[in-house]
This record gives sequence, structure tokens and C-alpha cells, in this order.
Amino acid sequence: MEPTSRASDHIDRLTAQSICDEVGNRLQEDLFLEASPLPPYLERLVNELRKQERVQIDGVGAPADRFLHARP
Repeated sequence: MEPTSRASDHIDRLTAQSICDEVGNRLQEDLFLEASPLPPYLERLVNELRKQERVQIDGVGAPADRFLHARP
């Protein structure tokens, strides 16, 4: 049985990063092709979240966690 790691098997950081980037790109492409549309209920929720984020970014409205830190 061969050892799992040999000195000649090591690759430099840039090569490792390039491999990771390429694998990530291919996975994203594959997942994008396989992705099915969200059910209507979830689509409405996602759209509502987007609206709330835009309001916060524009400075209109309170932060989303305002109720989490409220004290009685």
C-alpha cells in the first residue's frame, strides 16, 4: 500500500488556489443548471427579504434586529 502523502505530491499555494477556483466554478455551473425554481411561497418570502434589505441600505427604516434586543 502506498503512503497517502509523499513529498513529490505537494503543490504550491497558487496551484492549489487555481484548482480550488476551477472546481468551485464548475460546481456553480453544474448547480445552476440543475437548480429548479423556488415554490411561489418561498419566492414571495425572498422578494420580501430583498425589499427589507433595500429599505435598510437606503437608510429608511429600523434595523432588522431591533426586536431581538428589546428589553421589557
